[in-house]
Amino acid sequence: MIRDVLYKEFKIYYTNEENKKLAEIVLDKNYKVIEEYKNTERNYVAKIEIDEQFYVLKSPKAETVIPQRKIQTVFKKGEGLTSFLNIEAAKNMGLDFFIEPLAVMVKRGIFLKESFILMKYIDGEIIRTVEDIDIIMDMVEKLHEKGIYHGDLNTSNFIKTVDGIKIIDTQAKRERGWYFKRAYDILTMKNDLLAIELNYEVEKKYKVKRDIGYILAYTVKNFKKLPVVEKIRGLKVKLRNKGFKI
Repeated sequence: MIRDVLYKEFKIYYTNEENKKLAEIVLDKNYKVIEEYKNTERNYVAKIEIDEQFYVLKSPKAETVIPQRKIQTVFKKGEGLTSFLNIEAAKNMGLDFFIEPLAVMVKRGIFLKESFILMKYIDGEIIRTVEDIDIIMDMVEKLHEKGIYHGDLNTSNFIKTVDGIKIIDTQAKRERGWYFKRAYDILTMKNDLLAIELNYEVEKKYKVKRDIGYILAYTVKNFKKLPVVEKIRGLKVKLRNKGFKI
C-alpha cells in the first residue's frame, strides 16, 4: 500500500519506512552521483549511491518546463506518481515484471514544480535475440489483456536480469473500450530497430485487435511519417536545443 508524508516542501510517496528514509536522504542530497545517464533540460537520470547501495534517480523535468505539459499538471498527478500508482495496481493484478519505483517525491503548488523517482539499480543486459523479443511480446499480451498499455514499446525499454526480462520505463496507464493505445504499442514495436534488424514479425506473434482503435492508431502512426511532419518534428528538436520550451 502506498503511503505519503510531507518532507521539506515535497510529498514523499512510499510503501515502507526504509524507502521513505531513502527518499529523505535524496531530498537532503546526501548521496553520491556515480554516473549521469541523461542530464538535459527535459530529463535527468543518474546512477547514485546511498550507504554502499546503488539506485537510479530520475527527474522528468519536461512536465515542469514545457508550458503545455506544465499546464496539464493542474489536473494530472505527474509522471512519477502516476507510474508508481499504476505499477502498484498492475502488481495487484499479478503482473510482476516491472522495475518499480521505491519512492516518488513531488513538490507542487497549482502546477507541478519538481519531482523525483527513486528506483533500485538493477544489473542486466540489453535485449538482443528473437527469443528475448518473444518473451517481451508475451509480457505485452498480458499487459494488454488487463487493459494496460506501455506507451513507448521498444526493446530499449526492457532489460534482461537474473530474474527475467523486466520493464524499465512505463507509466502503465490503462485504456478502456477500444484498442487505440494498445494497437499503437504494437505499431511502435514494428518500428523497433532491433525487431527490424532481426526481421521479427511482430503482428505474427501478437494478433492485435483490428477495431476502430487500430485504424486510428495506424492512421496517426503513418501521419507522423509524412516528410512534412518529420520536418516539423525536427524543427522542434532544433528549437529545444536552442532553449525554446516547446
